[in-house]
Amino acid sequence: MTCGWLAAALLATASPVLSSRAAAQRSEPLLSEARVRAVAHDSSAWLAYLERSRVQRALDSAVMAKELNAVKREEMTRAPYARTFEVISAMTPAWFASDSARVMATNLLSFQAPNGGWSKHVDYRAGARGPGQSWFSESSEWQWIATIDNSSTTEQMQFLANIDSAQPQGEYKDAWRRGFRYLLTAQFPNGCWPQVWPLDGGYHDAVTFNDDATTNVLTTLQQAAAGKPAFLSDEERSLARNAVARGIECVLDAQQVVNGKPGAWGQQHDPLTLQPTSARSYEHASLTAQESANLVRFLIRQKNPSPRMVQAIEGAAAWLESHKLFGYTYDFATGRRDAPGAGPIWARMYEIETDRPLFSDRNGIKLYDWNQLNDRRTGYGWYTYAPVLALKQYEAWARKRTSTSKVHEK
Repeated sequence: MTCGWLAAALLATASPVLSSRAAAQRSEPLLSEARVRAVAHDSSAWLAYLERSRVQRALDSAVMAKELNAVKREEMTRAPYARTFEVISAMTPAWFASDSARVMATNLLSFQAPNGGWSKHVDYRAGARGPGQSWFSESSEWQWIATIDNSSTTEQMQFLANIDSAQPQGEYKDAWRRGFRYLLTAQFPNGCWPQVWPLDGGYHDAVTFNDDATTNVLTTLQQAAAGKPAFLSDEERSLARNAVARGIECVLDAQQVVNGKPGAWGQQHDPLTLQPTSARSYEHASLTAQESANLVRFLIRQKNPSPRMVQAIEGAAAWLESHKLFGYTYDFATGRRDAPGAGPIWARMYEIETDRPLFSDRNGIKLYDWNQLNDRRTGYGWYTYAPVLALKQYEAWARKRTSTSKVHEK
């Protein structure tokens, strides 16, 4: 008898890439074959992408089915949970040379999905993955099996690069390369990235800037193009360089025009039209200050920016400057507090039609005052300070460009 999650996974490989769970969230799938044929500029490339996703999902499912058959179970057990995984400052070169780092690396390798990516919220200190254990920690259903959400995949790759520098091992290099190929394969035909690959349906199939997912991928690939880690071949560096170029073009294409000028980005964008789209019930289609700020920080690091990129940077900085808020502070756990004279701070989301800060509870009703929130009052980043650093770096970038321009004029 086929277990429930596996049946759903196999069904998704034979029909449009959308599970019944995700279909309930959206009346029209973002990447159904019918919509691709009707909307995509190059439908053949998109249809080939959907087929690659279906094939990979079937391969991933078959690996788990074989494990479950061996242990005589029908349902996966969950991975151990951890809120985040990141390479922190305490992980010094000396630590990466330690036995503790090697044990964590062994566990991390065991949770690399067959497709080459990693899931999120997994505690690699708790031991290696066992047969029939999911790559994901929050559900025994087939979801989030590999993702770039919450710095996943890119952060595991950084960990592997660091430990390989301290304790060189072929298995570390091989796993990093599998993650690298995962990022390249997951890239949309237009150059952007979905949140989850193989595609999982619903908002997971959207172009995802939320939580800096795309920014993290571009940064990782740009480091690879520059020869970091050092074991990369010239061909791999070239592949990374091409992926970054395509990714930047998609970022620029997705930037929304506000009052006739390049402005900000949304948290998610329709993969075919690149218009902002919704995600969870309380995440409406909107423009976002946090992700836009970090996209600006990525763009100003680019050498020899094109005139189009310069306009994108200047337009986004102007948008952030014009959306400053004052008079309160915000904490993720405790919420917003009135504080006369405090700021600047920015709302996470701004309604596209009205330019007003936008909030919502899980019921999906739009609100324009944080004080009206109930079940989503805390535990979500409704405000952000990210533009403070972005604007500071932009000012330095703009001054340098002005200074360079004057030198060339002499």
